[in-house]
This record gives sequence, C-alpha cells and structure tokens, in this order.
Amino acid sequence: MTQQAPQQTTPRRVDASMSLLNNLMAHPIDEGYAVAARTRSKQGGNPARSRHRMLLVVAAAVLGFLLAMAAAQNYRSAPEAEKQRKELIDRINQADSRLTDLRNHQSQLSDEVRGLQASGLSNDSTGAALQQKLDDLELQTGAIAVTGPGIKAVIDDAKNADAKEGRLLDVDLQQLVNGLWTAGAEAISVNGHRLTALTAIRGAGSAITVDYSSLTPPYTVLAIGDTATMPARFAQSSGGQWVQYLVSNFGVRSTITTEDSLLVPADATIALRYAKVRPR
Repeated sequence: MTQQAPQQTTPRRVDASMSLLNNLMAHPIDEGYAVAARTRSKQGGNPARSRHRMLLVVAAAVLGFLLAMAAAQNYRSAPEAEKQRKELIDRINQADSRLTDLRNHQSQLSDEVRGLQASGLSNDSTGAALQQKLDDLELQTGAIAVTGPGIKAVIDDAKNADAKEGRLLDVDLQQLVNGLWTAGAEAISVNGHRLTALTAIRGAGSAITVDYSSLTPPYTVLAIGDTATMPARFAQSSGGQWVQYLVSNFGVRSTITTEDSLLVPADATIALRYAKVRPR
C-alpha cells in the first residue's frame, strides 16, 4: 500500500469572506458609468454646463449693448435738456422782473391816491384828524412806506453749510422776526418785502419764501424802532437767544447794527378787504 504525500494547500485569507465588500470599496462606480464618464470627458465636457456658459455670455453682451445705447441716448439728449433748462430759467427771471415792475407801478399809483386823499382831507380840522387816523392805520397794516432809525440784521448760512447742518430754515427767520416785534419794532422788511399780519414765512424745498416770494441768503432784516432800547430788548428776547444759539452751535453768520435812517417799503400786494351785506 502506497502512501500518498500530503497535498499542500494555499492558506486562506483572513478577509476572504469579505471579498464582496472589498470589491465595492475598490470599485465604487460601476464600470459602465466610468466608461460613459470618460467618453463625455473626451467629447468636450458637460453639455449642460457649456450651454449655461453660452447663455451667460449672450446675456452679458445684450446687457452691455443696452447700457451703451442708454449712455448714447443720454449723451445726445443732454444738450437739449440743458437748453430747455436755460429757457425755463430765463422765463422765470422775466416773470420776476415783470412782477417787480408791476409792483413798483402799483406803489406809484397808491402814492398818487394818497396825495389826492390828503389834499381833500386837509381843508378843516375834522379832515386833518381823519387823515392822521388813516395814516396810523396804514402804518400798522403796512400800506405805506416807513422811514426812520432802527436795527439792521443780516443773517446768513454757515460758511461750509450742507443739506443737514448750517443752513437757515424758515423757523429761524420766524424767530428772528418775532424777536424784533417783541423788542418794539414798528415796521419790518425782509430782503425788501414788508411784513404784515398776512405775511407768511415758509419753507419751500431748500428756499425760504416771504409773502410767497423765494428769497436767497443772506437775509437782510430791517426793523424801524427806538434804537436806544431795541438792541437790548432783542438780545433778551427768545428770538435773539435763538439767533445766538445758531451762531454758537451751527456756525450761522449774523451781524446786527443800529442805523440812523432805514427805509421799509410798503406792502405792494396788500388789498383792501371790507364786509359786504348779502341780499336776502
């Protein structure tokens, strides 16, 4: 009996039972997918990404064309817009000049009427007393010009004023005027516009309007009254303290002087108002 030699066996791997998991770890993507991916890479990459890039390029080109067209249109229309702006400014200046001429003519006619009226009332004592009463009423209402000593106040924006600080507002001018009335002023004008009980000082955008006329700084305020008492009384008034506050904290420029002779014009826009009996 012959004895067979023992067969040599290859030792078994420890992870032989995990061959499926090892294969999955070594080749996470199926071979078919890998081949398809390599084929697309050779043919020029992802088609969707290429289309996206192409759309971006086209959109940028269209946007650039539109911006260029808008810039060209603005460049061509700029001279015409500037021309229209200058024409509008000229029309406004002409209207202001016309309004000034009409107001001056109205003042001349009013002086003629008052002269005729005074000559008719000066014949007797009763007429003279009536004329004196009429003069007092016209002085109070601003219907006649007034001359005499008083205070001249010039107030202006700060030197480096901007849209937020250093610019005078309508309320600032109102405070100044009210302070002068409190100090004993008999007649006041702002940049040549007489102030009456019907005069409004308001803000209109960046401008200040007095009697519905836009004014530009500096603002010259003339107040006729007793120069011996007005300066001190104005400094102690709320209006004088307000102006001093603006000067100290916001750089507003202000000069106040006493004058021996000032002229405050009449209110050219004043109109006689009287009651009427309504028929029954």
